[in-house]
Parts: sequence; structure tokens; C-alpha cells
Amino acid sequence: MRLLKLPLKLLALPLMLVLYTFHVVGRLASNLSAYVVGLFMLVILACGIYQVCVRDWLNVAILFGVEAVCVALQFSAMLLVELAGEWAGSLGAFLHS
Repeated sequence: MRLLKLPLKLLALPLMLVLYTFHVVGRLASNLSAYVVGLFMLVILACGIYQVCVRDWLNVAILFGVEAVCVALQFSAMLLVELAGEWAGSLGAFLHS
């Protein structure tokens, strides 16, 4: 049985290394980009508050859409990074079996 798993383990090792690399680099990049995107979202929020005071509702809706897209992109980036880490961990458990 060990002989049957050996080719799969040999294929899983490079994939696990790629996934761990993506996990580490992605986590670093998403943490750094969160500061930039957070500042951008703060500026958009200030513009949205100003537009509410001016009662320009179309611009408020557009700015709300931009905020929602920023949140969705940040969330999806972190989700992909965490999934890569989970898959790499699962492959590591397979290699140790």
C-alpha cells in the first residue's frame, strides 16, 4: 500500500510547497494592502458623508457600491489565501500518512 501512495506523495510535495508559498506571500500582501484599501475606504466614506449632507443620492449610491466592492475584494483575497493554507496543510497531513 505504501508503494501505491509513493507517486501521489511525490506529486503532492511540489504542490504543497507552491500552496504554502502562495499562503505566506498572499497573507503578507493582503495584510499590507488592507492598510492601503482601508485608507481608500475611509476617504470614500468621508466623500459619502459629504454627499449625504449635500443630498446627492446618486453619488451616495455609487460610493456605497465602491465600498461594497472593496470589502468583497478584500474578503475574497483573504478567503483564497486561507484556502491555500488549508489545502497545503491537508497535503502535509497526506504526506505524513
